Amino acid sequence: MGILRADNLQKSFGTRTLFRDVSFEIQPGERVGLIGVNGSGKTTLFRILLGKERADNGIVSLAPSARITEVEQRPDTAQDVDLFHFTLEAFSELLETERTLNEIVSRIDREPEQRSRLIARQDVLLETFDRRGGNTFRSRTRSALLGLGFSEADLVRPIGEFSGGQVSKAMLARAILTEADILLLDEPTNNLDVAAIRWLEEYLKEFRGAVLVVSHDRAFLDATVTRILELSQGTIHSTPGNYTRYTEQKLSARERAEKLYFRQQKEIKRIEGIIAQQRRWNQERNYVTIASKQKQIDRIKAEMVPPEKDEKHIVFRFPEPKPTGNEVIELRHLAKQYGDTPVFSDLDLMIRKGECVCLIGENGCGKSTLLKILVGEEAPTGGTYRLGAGVRIGYYAQHTDDLHDEKTILNELYDTFPQMTPNELRGYLGMFLFRGDDIEKEIGTLSGGERARIQLLKLVLSGANVLLLDEPTNHLDIASSEVLEHALEQFEGTILIVSHDRYLVNRLSDRVILLSAEGLMEQTDESENLFDRIRPAQRTVRTEQKDRSENHYLKQKEAKTALLQARQSLKRIEQEIEHNDAEREQCQKDLLSATERGDYQLIQSICDRLTVLQQKETELYERLETAEEAYNFFNREETK
Repeated sequence: MGILRADNLQKSFGTRTLFRDVSFEIQPGERVGLIGVNGSGKTTLFRILLGKERADNGIVSLAPSARITEVEQRPDTAQDVDLFHFTLEAFSELLETERTLNEIVSRIDREPEQRSRLIARQDVLLETFDRRGGNTFRSRTRSALLGLGFSEADLVRPIGEFSGGQVSKAMLARAILTEADILLLDEPTNNLDVAAIRWLEEYLKEFRGAVLVVSHDRAFLDATVTRILELSQGTIHSTPGNYTRYTEQKLSARERAEKLYFRQQKEIKRIEGIIAQQRRWNQERNYVTIASKQKQIDRIKAEMVPPEKDEKHIVFRFPEPKPTGNEVIELRHLAKQYGDTPVFSDLDLMIRKGECVCLIGENGCGKSTLLKILVGEEAPTGGTYRLGAGVRIGYYAQHTDDLHDEKTILNELYDTFPQMTPNELRGYLGMFLFRGDDIEKEIGTLSGGERARIQLLKLVLSGANVLLLDEPTNHLDIASSEVLEHALEQFEGTILIVSHDRYLVNRLSDRVILLSAEGLMEQTDESENLFDRIRPAQRTVRTEQKDRSENHYLKQKEAKTALLQARQSLKRIEQEIEHNDAEREQCQKDLLSATERGDYQLIQSICDRLTVLQQKETELYERLETAEEAYNFFNREETK
């Protein structure tokens, strides 16, 4: 029996149905990834599962005595509480029991007549307190926080003083310490550094409970989940495997659906041709054939399912930038500190024209601060920096505080780009999925993903030739992240990116640089530690390749041979299909000619031949599908 079950959930807002007939079940210990474009309803579904919001229809069932907890995407950090006690709230029941025990102790002295009853109550509570770990929960909380990279001094700092990434780690610690049976994570890698993400990945592998995670971090999904639930076009689809396996299966399923739909359309067209011919003969037996063929068409149409279309996603590219000098950004002994607390010191760096440099490092090491210095929002406390000739910077901040909550979307853009007409801005907003009345929404009512799209559009319109991007994929869905990556690949200017998104780093970076307390370390072939932190999966593959034996070489050679044979088989079948199609077209022409001459014996012969060719076409397409599956299998094996 599943630990969590959803049956026919439906949720609407006004006239818009967010999702309908959503049903799935999560088994004990299962790791499930929930994906979908921004606005598809993932967070709303989470709130329904947690009982924080009601569904319009359907029910959510949790196994008896099972405990469910969450790691919120946006925790409330306005509390006047230090980090240690913020995290200690994971043990709210134990804290309440402790308070009750303290109260009983004081009452025993004040109420001697109740002494026996109070002592009996105390014994029961103490047994429960001990069994649930009451003697160790404070030490476990401290150990978890220190293990996540916090210092002893951090434990007494107010939670509101920490960065978003540090608060996310505290929330993770709090959720983990609850020892729930099912853990719900909403974008858990947002604002986490690479080291913290890898720690979370390792923890989830050892976690005994079930996990349901909403994430756009493709590398994280690959490392942690065993099933993907996609919330798309108002319904949900389940695919076994991690994210990479999901993309492979989705592509394969779509290709099969498109081919089947194409074959069905061709078959309908062929039968309609026969019907047209039978009508021209205008005899009684012809109308019997026409009725039969029309029923055949109706059956095919009833079975036809158009291939599923992609959800709408942003579409854009950066305009061609104006040229800069060869030396774009130079740092010399750059330093920054707040009061007596140093952030970084003695940074030396040169970024040249056309480079894409990715900057990584732990939370709080100064990555965002460095970008703010380069755009003039912060001043360095030591050293210098220089921007090259012709540099025009476009800055994408990690947070969207520079947007004005009281303005409408259209006014926000028009006030920033007054040289553009409202119609021009409407066109650009449409490319970023803001259409119709959407452009009159106030900025303050937008979701994190919508605010990120506004910020990205402002970056595109800025005409910058040097892009400084601070965690640009944090609030974008997977489809939008891939569009952004493609646009950045095509961008002819210079890019400096702060990111923990390993897919983005692997795809775009010309150089990877680690910022730490020791300064800047650039990734080279020898910098194994940095290579591990950025590309652990790829490094493992390369190391294994070096250690493979001659036996593996022979297997690899056999795989190449199998791939070649599969490719040749595929080509032969495609040629047979082309030949079959050509013969069918010739038969159709011959049939038309025989009909005009009234040669009914030849007509019957041609119709018989067309039937044979149709059967052969069906067989060929079945062989083609089998051959394609074989080719795709050997191709995947070859690229492993």
